[in-house]
Amino acid sequence: MNCCQLMSLSYSMGGSVAVHVAAKRALSSLAGLVVVDVVEGTALASLIHMQKILSSRVHHFSSIEKAIEWSVRGGSLRNIDSARVSVPTTLKYDDSKKCYIYRARLEETEQYWKSWYEGLSEKFLSCPVPKLLLLAGTDRLDRALTIGQMQGKFQMVVVRHTGHAIQEDVPDEFATLVTNFISRNRIGPRGVEIPGLRRPSQTNP
Repeated sequence: MNCCQLMSLSYSMGGSVAVHVAAKRALSSLAGLVVVDVVEGTALASLIHMQKILSSRVHHFSSIEKAIEWSVRGGSLRNIDSARVSVPTTLKYDDSKKCYIYRARLEETEQYWKSWYEGLSEKFLSCPVPKLLLLAGTDRLDRALTIGQMQGKFQMVVVRHTGHAIQEDVPDEFATLVTNFISRNRIGPRGVEIPGLRRPSQTNP
């Protein structure tokens, strides 16, 4: 990913970071924003269950392969090949416990959760670049996004038969959707003007 061209971050926290950065116009050369299955209303409604969800996870694994198997069997991921790529980066080996544990202790960040998502829909709609919202289901749309989508303020694609981690469950379809978004909005050397690069001349047939 080239952040100077396209910011594509997924999962709840990553999506929130991407939207906040784009809304603040912190990247002057940002040309597009892709958010994966993150919606303010759904996220806020889910917060009351988050500690229970985190506490119900297995926290210690004898091997990375066991962690991969648990992630797929538990339903958080549906593609074991993708899990073999993503899961190891979320773990670290604890010498004192002689096992693998999660790198990030998400339960300790609870005080920040609400601020990550409040106003997220309006921030997303205010981002001054082409926007793509990929959802695992239409029930995730809140009122602001429903109105924005009807007004054509962003492109929305519902990717069915996946879970929250769309980019991992169906990586080939995800890549195609992002590529189509880039092409449609002419992002890159053949679309958005990039300092130091010349746009190819266009001739009529």
